This record gives sequence, C-alpha cells and structure tokens, in this order.
Amino acid sequence: MEKLRILAVDDNMVNLASLEQELKDEYEVIPISSGKRAIKFLYIEKVDLILLDVQMPIMDGIETLKEIRTQENGITVPVILLTAKKDKETVIEGSKLGIMDYIVKPVNSDDLHERVKRALKRRGVLPMEGEELYKLIKDALASIQGGKLKAAVMKIDEIMGYQIEEAVSGRVHAAKVKLQSNDLAGAESMIQRVLKMMERDQGIGAGVEKPTISLGELNSRILYILDDLKNFDIKEALEKIDNLMRYNIPQNLFDSCQKAQERLEAYDDDEAEKVMQDALKSLGADPGLFRQQR
Repeated sequence: MEKLRILAVDDNMVNLASLEQELKDEYEVIPISSGKRAIKFLYIEKVDLILLDVQMPIMDGIETLKEIRTQENGITVPVILLTAKKDKETVIEGSKLGIMDYIVKPVNSDDLHERVKRALKRRGVLPMEGEELYKLIKDALASIQGGKLKAAVMKIDEIMGYQIEEAVSGRVHAAKVKLQSNDLAGAESMIQRVLKMMERDQGIGAGVEKPTISLGELNSRILYILDDLKNFDIKEALEKIDNLMRYNIPQNLFDSCQKAQERLEAYDDDEAEKVMQDALKSLGADPGLFRQQR
C-alpha cells in the first residue's frame, strides 16, 4: 500500500528536516522551502495533507494558502498551519481559508502525529478507530441530552466526515434528520442504538461490566414492556427496553430489543409487540401473562 503524501512547507531547512524525520516512517514527506515552490508543485502534483509554516519571507503562509485554495489540487486538501506562537488573528484568517488545525512551534512529536492523523481521518483518508468514534458519538449524545441542538448537529457533521462503516454512518445520519425536525427523543434513541451496536459488535465499552439480572426479573420486565405496548405507552416501552439492554442479557434477547426499538421508531407497534412476545417465549414464559401484570 502506498504511503499517504504530506507536503511540508517551511523556509527553515532545520525545521523541514525535522518534520521529514518525524513523519517519514508512516508517510511520504515532500519538503519544500517556500510558498511559491509549494504552489508550483501543487499545479502538477496531488498530496493528502499540507503542513504549512506561517512566518515565511516573500510569501507567508496565509498568502500561500490563499493561492493554494484557487488550484484544483489545493481546493479541498487539509492544511495544518505551523505557527511560532498562538496567533489568534492568524488562526482566524486560516479558518476562513479552511485550515483543518494548527500546531504551535516548537513542534512536539506526539502532538504532530496526533494532529496529522486526526486531520487525515476527518478527510476520510484514514479510517476512524472504534474507540475514537465511540467517544465522538457519545459527545454527540451528551449534546442532544443537554438540549444543545446546534452543537449536536455540528458533532454529527464531524462524525459523518470520517471514514466509518455504513451501518454506523446511516444511523448517525438518521439521527441528524431527526434533530433537524426537532425530534430530540428520536435522535437520542438512534444515537444510543449506535453506541449499543458498537459495544456489541466491536467490544467497545466492554471494560464496564454490565449488571446481571435473574430470569424471573427478566420475564417481569418484558411483561411490563408488553403491557406498555398494549396501552400505547410507546415512550414508556422504549425507556424500559433501553433500561433492559443495560443488563447482561442473552444475545438473542439483546437483538430482539434492538429490533423492537427499530419497529417502534417506525411507528410499527404491532410488530414491536410480536418481537417482544417471541423474546418472552424464548425465555420459556407465557406472553398471555402480561395482563396479570397491570
């Protein structure tokens, strides 16, 4: 597999050599010592990321970036600015030109690698690892639960920019659609489902042991869910199903709970009830008993 290409632009040859040395094992680094040379290079070559020094003679980083953004090979390429200090005005100017991030010099090795990978992931060039994606989705959930609609949409847009599997991206997109229609409860439920799916399929969050539940208590909880469904208490049923899935339950029951949630989200109460009745039967209980639980 070919290495991803990083264009490093800095007038200081020592800094250029340092950047190349730091990144050469993972990436193909093209060192260039001026903004004008970088622009000429991008007329004919494509790169996956640009590390661009701000303080350069003749043509500084911002001027270089403005020109890069007019070129076919530079319109969307992610750019990380290298600044000698936390220059707020420069960062703001760079943000208007679509920079992905900035690094304050002298460059720290770990910080450099982390920010480069983050930028490449946000462009979908590198895949997003499970734990990182899980944390981002949890952050989006926290925003939804806090009623911060705008922040939640922004976080979901960030997540959608990463290279992630379709099963996750499709559900996250569905959550965004619900948010845009002010269905916060539906969006929250959808995001929670994504997290549970990742916990189940990828073992994420497995370090937190789920509490156990007895067979008798399991049967009772399903009966109460069926009772809610019979009485059209959909919100109550969804909450009870969600709570049940927090326990260490059999995989087939977990799958049934997820399916019931999906049917309820689609307003298919009858099918959700059938799913939970079948789940109860699989545990050896009689679904007809639910009437006695009212």
